Amino acid sequence: MKILRPYKSALRGRTRCLGSSLLACALVIGATGFASASQTQDEAAIRALGDNFAKAFVQKNAEQRASLFAENGTFVTPVGDFLQGRAAMVKDFGPEAQQAVIPNTQAAFSNYRVRFIKPDIAVVDAVLTLHNVNGPDGTVIPTIPINFFYVAARHGDQWLIEDGRAHFAPAPANSMTSRN
Repeated sequence: MKILRPYKSALRGRTRCLGSSLLACALVIGATGFASASQTQDEAAIRALGDNFAKAFVQKNAEQRASLFAENGTFVTPVGDFLQGRAAMVKDFGPEAQQAVIPNTQAAFSNYRVRFIKPDIAVVDAVLTLHNVNGPDGTVIPTIPINFFYVAARHGDQWLIEDGRAHFAPAPANSMTSRN
């Protein structure tokens, strides 16, 4: 029996060490899972900024589009106009810009790439695709892809766009323009 006692003591020590290690791993995995779930919720809120921008565009709601930006946020339109502050955005997003929207206009974001710089700041690259938009000459343009980049920041319990940049995407290459 005396020979078994040191063996049992060593076995107990190893079991405790293994148990402590498993507990530590479980805590790390749990904390990582919590951080990941929180980041997933934040990413969904950040993507919603783009989705709500597209929805407000189709609804011709300039105030709603501007409300997605920080009070003194900036936006560069696809044609290069620099807007600073919600008031300037409401004015620019107003009646003249809304003439582009016709009853069957559609707008949707895709290809989101969200990168967190800090827990409360993220940069986003996405593509805003407009379908059936009234062009400057009155003809309906079937599809307009727009590269959309924005910096989102948490303000209290909500995410807002600090700075947004929209640029017409280059036309896809075709047989007339491709070089072999």
